Amino acid sequence: MILTLCGMSGVGKSYWSKKLESAGFIRFGCDDLITTRIAFELGFASSAQFDMHQWVGYPDEAAHKERADRYLQAEENVVKGIFDYLLNTQKDQNIVIDSTGSVIYMPESILKRLRQLTKIVYLDITQQDHEKMLRYYLSHPVAIIWNGFFQPQPGESRLQTFARCYPLLIKSREEKYRELAHLTIPAKIHKASETTLEDLLEFVSTH
Repeated sequence: MILTLCGMSGVGKSYWSKKLESAGFIRFGCDDLITTRIAFELGFASSAQFDMHQWVGYPDEAAHKERADRYLQAEENVVKGIFDYLLNTQKDQNIVIDSTGSVIYMPESILKRLRQLTKIVYLDITQQDHEKMLRYYLSHPVAIIWNGFFQPQPGESRLQTFARCYPLLIKSREEKYRELAHLTIPAKIHKASETTLEDLLEFVSTH
């Protein structure tokens, strides 16, 4: 079984992919792989010394566009590397790809290949999750790929623009995740405390 988990940051992709890893799946954590790649390119001895969020910065900062583009290029290279592994591994190998929130911004050729080589599973969110994510982001704003959704209005502070534009970004991403995925797992299943790894795998296998 070869799975790709997709969805918003914080939705549970890493939680479930690490559960799968503990059950014997080979795990590719794309966030960590991208961080390691860029840190190496920038000359850091270790990715632990590199703060990705600080480096990418906020969308109203001068270096953001160039660095966001470089991040996406690194993500594309990481995903291509995973493709090479998939094409050269045993067909019965269990593998899980913990994708980034920005995987949907990869070129169409990459997304098509991802759908061909893996079963893409979207971890859905509720309206309550929307509200919780917005509250959390406003209190802990970090660098993300805005894909054009950060649009300041005259007189707005950065935080006010975040408050207005972040919900639009979430909604847009949701639509793209659903279009990309072979399967959507409702939040009431993947977020339920009683859902076991066996429950999740059974849902994925039977849907």
